[in-house]
Formats: sequence, structure tokens, C-alpha cells
Amino acid sequence: MTGTPLQLTMRAIRKADYWIALPVDAPIAGGVSGDTLPELYEEVEAAKHFILDAPSEAEIVVTYLYEVAGVSPTVLDTYRELRTQRDQVAARLGETAREAVAALRAAGVSVRDSAALLELSKSRIDQLSA
Repeated sequence: MTGTPLQLTMRAIRKADYWIALPVDAPIAGGVSGDTLPELYEEVEAAKHFILDAPSEAEIVVTYLYEVAGVSPTVLDTYRELRTQRDQVAARLGETAREAVAALRAAGVSVRDSAALLELSKSRIDQLSA
């Protein structure tokens, strides 16, 4: 499918023993519920086209805003932001490690010395060389 995906923001609120998700700025005001977050996500997935009054073939990206009594939304947002940054850095680190191993091998540096230079195990150097 081509084009820009539609955006749906859902406010997920923890009640006594279930979750409810309410759409933010959507044509349909009704929400969905689930006993657990995974159940809630399934319900949102099933209802998202209806909520946005969109055709079934439309791509819809769902964003959640969480409300849990006694938990600052900032804590959850900061955690997610830092986790995203960590994953991006890990991906860059992996790419750079492969480039470094390739450069060291091309320069004739042994696996053992490459491992010492990069502070990795010899087996990790072998994996990165593959």
C-alpha cells in the first residue's frame, strides 16, 4: 500500500481491573476495553478502521497515551523514549562493529587482536565477519 498512513491516538486508561481505550480527536467517540493491555491492543486493532471511518485497506498507525493512577505519564514517556534511543544506538553500534571488523581483517589484523582492539570476544568477531 502506498501513501501516508492514517494516525489514530488512543488514550488508554487503567480502571480497577480492566483497561479502556478512548480515541482522541476521532470521528467515532466510543472506545474499546480489555482485561489486559494485549487484549486492549487486539480490540483497538479490530476497531481502528471503524473508529476513523476508514476503508479496510487503509494503513493506520496507532499511538497510545497511557493513564495509570499514581504513575506519572512522564515516567512512561521517558522510559519509551530512552528505550527507542537505546535501540537506535545498538543498531548503529552493530553496523559500526561490522565495518570495524571488516576494516581490521582487510588490514591483516588477526581475530584475536581484533577482539582485543574492539573489546569483543573472538567468537563475536567471527560472527561479525560472516
